[in-house]
Amino acid sequence: MSVTCELWAYIEQYGGKLMSNRQAEELATIAEHIDQAHESAMYDMRREHDEWVADRDANWVKLPLDADGMPIRVGDVMENVVSPSIHREVTGVGVECFYAWEDGFGRYSQFDAPNYRHHHEPTVEDVLREFAEKVIDSQIPSVHPTYEEAIAEYAAKLRLAGDAE
Repeated sequence: MSVTCELWAYIEQYGGKLMSNRQAEELATIAEHIDQAHESAMYDMRREHDEWVADRDANWVKLPLDADGMPIRVGDVMENVVSPSIHREVTGVGVECFYAWEDGFGRYSQFDAPNYRHHHEPTVEDVLREFAEKVIDSQIPSVHPTYEEAIAEYAAKLRLAGDAE
């Protein structure tokens, strides 16, 4: 029970018995001012501190931050930093972690927030950057795809992107 709820309950129970109506009204006004100040402070907190969220009991909890320092919320789609093709939709958040459905195991699992970043659809620049890295990596024989394989792979991606437009 909040402090002002206790104060309101006290006023309702003892207002006419232990104090005059005027005193009860003054106490009620003070309780109202406390409620207004609290509500205003909570509004400012939400507006200024995007990385905080209220839980069920109106306590404030710091949201976990991804690898880029961005707050993670329920509904966000996250991608693994090491394997960006692995995506997870956030179903819950915890201390420096988030929870998501894990298809391979058919269950909800916990994931370390710093190992993930927010997923975004790749831009043309992202695809070109990835292509350039593959071409550079193709210089290492027997480890990475050849130059020709990289061209074929990214030509297909560009064709698919052209079809969507």
